[in-house]
Amino acid sequence: MYSILYQKLVLAAIVATVSFTANAADFTIVNASQVSLQRLHISPCGARQWGPDQLIEPLPPSRHFTISDITPGCYDVEFVVAPWNVCVLAGADLRRHKVWKVTQWTVFGSQSGDCSHVADYASVGRRPWTW
Repeated sequence: MYSILYQKLVLAAIVATVSFTANAADFTIVNASQVSLQRLHISPCGARQWGPDQLIEPLPPSRHFTISDITPGCYDVEFVVAPWNVCVLAGADLRRHKVWKVTQWTVFGSQSGDCSHVADYASVGRRPWTW
């Protein structure tokens, strides 16, 4: 009896883990520029601060890096290039797999403060119309 209950609990834990992994989102940043990306931050939409740096080390040109097992939802993504120019992808709807390709033009835009853009528009609410 004890071993059957134990086996059912183990099986339930495995199913829950597989279910979470199957529903989890991935985010890949592709560095198609000619400079290394120094940092990568991902935060839930509307958060007042950035999460920790997701890169293990700077991401060199012609490489990509994937963050996996993200809880599906709305996120803002920020990358930093030296000397601390910042670019933001706002409202990324991470449900399955999202790819952000950073080109030389993206890096050039970060130097002039003009590379941030909206990936998807995130809703801030809804209410019925009233007269």
